[in-house]
Amino acid sequence: MTAQKKKKTKKLKLDKETLRIAQLYEKAWHELYYKHNKFIQSEIVKEPDGRHANAHAHDVAKLVEAWLYDEENGGSFNDSPNDWKD
Repeated sequence: MTAQKKKKTKKLKLDKETLRIAQLYEKAWHELYYKHNKFIQSEIVKEPDGRHANAHAHDVAKLVEAWLYDEENGGSFNDSPNDWKD
């Protein structure tokens, strides 16, 4: 009896912009991950759908969006005249 051949899946080709944004997300993930204490780091890895992982993902998305905003508008996201600082 022979084993069935696996179907080959097409490798996704990302355009330059999508790849750059993915790299920004990875950079932000690592940057924020290593700022957490060891307990939270282990919780993020052990429970990827848990409370700490969700909060971490939220913070990563906010950081990347701020970086993209800064690139597009040439200023800092938190330099606006309002009192809201994140």
